[in-house]
Amino acid sequence: MRPALLVAVLAALPVALTAQQAAATAKPVMPAGWMVRPDDPRADMTKVTFQPMSRGWHVTTGSVHAIFYRPESTATGNYTVTLDAFLFGPPGEYPEGYGIFVGGKDLTAANQQYLYFVIANDGRFLIKRRNGTATAIVSDWKASPAIKKVAAGDKGSVENVLVVQARKDSVLFSVNGVVVAGRPRSELNTDGTVGFRINHGLSVHIAALTVAQGK
Repeated sequence: MRPALLVAVLAALPVALTAQQAAATAKPVMPAGWMVRPDDPRADMTKVTFQPMSRGWHVTTGSVHAIFYRPESTATGNYTVTLDAFLFGPPGEYPEGYGIFVGGKDLTAANQQYLYFVIANDGRFLIKRRNGTATAIVSDWKASPAIKKVAAGDKGSVENVLVVQARKDSVLFSVNGVVVAGRPRSELNTDGTVGFRINHGLSVHIAALTVAQGK
């Protein structure tokens, strides 16, 4: 290769690498006021979509695990957070979860904190706490007949309603009106930002996310 051509090729490499890195970390177009934070800051966000619908939003996550939230959406003291979600797939025993998070703090910082309650299409639920890059199990994956599932080969969707109810002395976690877990309020930090969490490979229509204070 001629020296001049070699210099030109080498000069172009940093630009190409920078463009590739930018594509991997590009944020999806979000509705006004909404923010997204992936678990991995290096995650490829190019396949994530967040589209407003006539009722709520439709989200696909590609290879990303992430939380979605509006910073002004908070809950403190006694409250009830309700998520009405339609899972479109993938069908069958897919183990990745979707659901609610509460108690969010410093969500744009390295020391982010939140508590999340998710269900999966294999009929199980999980409750965990996040503190920075670390997570701690509150209730490990456990099966519940209350969880509706999209059967293998089914091209439809199922609706699941998840609820986190913070009371004076306890926190209750429900699916479709059935309490599946509970913990003493003293064990959990539940005051803060509220939103939803969707793990990778999922297509979910969030029909509604509501907060009722004092209930």
